Amino acid sequence: MKYRLLNFLICPRCKNYPLKLHILEEKIFDRDVEIPPCDQYCGYKETMIAKLSSKPPCKECMRHEVIDGYLTCNECGEWYPIIDMIVVMHLDRLRPKKPIEKFIEKHRDKLPNEIIEKWRAESEG
Repeated sequence: MKYRLLNFLICPRCKNYPLKLHILEEKIFDRDVEIPPCDQYCGYKETMIAKLSSKPPCKECMRHEVIDGYLTCNECGEWYPIIDMIVVMHLDRLRPKKPIEKFIEKHRDKLPNEIIEKWRAESEG
């Protein structure tokens, strides 16, 4: 997942913005891409564009891709896994069970217990 996607994502459950990124695995690519800056939120710097004291580091941002991680909502506490660079933003029973179980097993030692327990309750209920 590219950091700049955080400029667009809101929590599907409560509509809160922005979401908090937690990186478990990241890859840095050798690329030199010119892009316009994000308009509201800089995911790479984890701050609103209006609060940046200098120009956003867009070239550096575009070199980074989150392979595995998760997003959390500070408002409702929901979490959304990033699996193989794809954000899974389904809610409740619509979440794909097998990929998330593999994700949790792979990163069990890096995930907060709250996320593991929440998933266990969701998948059993």
